[in-house]
Amino acid sequence: MRRIFSYMAVAAMSAIAFGANAQEGTLVVKRGQVDTVYKAKHQVLGLAAPQAEVVVNGKAVKAYKTGSWGVELELTAGDNPIEVKSGNESKSFNVYYSKTRKPLTEEQKAAAKAKQAAEEEKAKFYPTSVKVKSKKYSYLNYGAGTDRLGGAKINYLSEGIEMYADAENANLYRVRLSQNRYAYIPKSQVDVVGKANEGYDFMQENVVLSGSSTAYNMGSYDRVSLGIGGKKPYIVKEYTDPHKIVVDVYGVQCNSNWLTHKSGLKSVDNIDVESIDSDVTRFTIYLKTKSSWGFSANYSGNSLNIDIKHVPEKLYLKNLTIGIDAGHGGPQSNGAVGLSGLKEKDMNLDMAYKLKAILEKQGAKVVLTREEDEGMSIRERQDKMIEKKADIVISIHCNAGGSPLSTLGTSTYYRYNVYKPLAEDILGYLLTMEDVKNFGMVGNFNFSLSAITEFPCVLVETLFISSLWEEEQLADPAFRQAMMENVAKGLNDYIKECRILEGQAKK
Repeated sequence: MRRIFSYMAVAAMSAIAFGANAQEGTLVVKRGQVDTVYKAKHQVLGLAAPQAEVVVNGKAVKAYKTGSWGVELELTAGDNPIEVKSGNESKSFNVYYSKTRKPLTEEQKAAAKAKQAAEEEKAKFYPTSVKVKSKKYSYLNYGAGTDRLGGAKINYLSEGIEMYADAENANLYRVRLSQNRYAYIPKSQVDVVGKANEGYDFMQENVVLSGSSTAYNMGSYDRVSLGIGGKKPYIVKEYTDPHKIVVDVYGVQCNSNWLTHKSGLKSVDNIDVESIDSDVTRFTIYLKTKSSWGFSANYSGNSLNIDIKHVPEKLYLKNLTIGIDAGHGGPQSNGAVGLSGLKEKDMNLDMAYKLKAILEKQGAKVVLTREEDEGMSIRERQDKMIEKKADIVISIHCNAGGSPLSTLGTSTYYRYNVYKPLAEDILGYLLTMEDVKNFGMVGNFNFSLSAITEFPCVLVETLFISSLWEEEQLADPAFRQAMMENVAKGLNDYIKECRILEGQAKK
């Protein structure tokens, strides 16, 4: 019943997308009605009846099917009377353009200075000496910097890894991985498990020896079990040409003299080990495969297990499970909202259902992270996709930013270079759509869903819902359908390329 309700709700939402907040005969100025500005170029934006005639200072202005309209005016110094007309309605106001900004008061200066000082204090690091233990989905950061999606992630860590923190600020611990390597970890991602001993000797108290390692076939994946001698932090990265996974384990001296390769391995070709520092051991896992289908790194006792998925035996869409993530959701996460009131979370869910229907018609098994307007954390989305054994995950979003009167276009995002071809194929098809611009393809993208390594994951930012023209396109169910058909074409091309690479088909 829940799924039927969800589908009907999405269908109803699609039918009323145009003119989301624009009512017949209602003229509204949403932005630009301000007393004083300090730039000559001034935008006035608002709502009217869908595709109504809107005139600003005697000049006709385009009104979109959503009811949104906007214009950029060139102001002159002093008063600028502005009149907006639509049908029998009109709105008049004055905008004063000053070429010089009013100086800040002493109170404003003091408040700004205090705010800056508070931010600087929050970022400062102070000495500490504690032992911390990683939680599930904890992750290491390269440095102490951040952006709106968090710090620059290195990789996720297995749960229960104990590390020594020698400095902290309001949000981060600086953890010592080895004698010569530090990283940073959010305080929310660890538990403090005790104080370090006075005169803490890192090499004496923290370094263990590596042991034997074994690679064997586990049915749907190859497992490389690395003998470590204790749960230690690691940095793991997958490379192409040659295809390999490199695991650097910190606080570990190399004592691995047995690297056993069991028969029947499908992903693993060879394991190599070396010491790259006095307390850092590197395991290099060379792979037989040309394409990547994900891997995981987790401790079982003192063995670090690298589980590398096998290439699907029959690389066709009908044999795969595709995960689709509709970004945002629930009352606390609308995502971006267009001028007309169009909500990103609604468009994302509708496009997720459209893509689901397209792929299921082609024979794929499809799982959604969310099936209705519900809030879901990134952790819950990750868990669901892993639990459902998704082969590939596509996250659907709408972008926002820039001028509402501009058109910025579509874009795709990936975290790891091995999945760049998937992002490239999808973007290529989206750009075949009429008037859709190329905003770009972004690698090393700091999106937590695609930061895990268990499956290939690409984020699709369909269009900018903050752009009046692009909002109109997104409000059109037929346009959303066309976008998802092109996403499906890109996905199919990627699977075909993998099929050729793995020798399952000719070019």
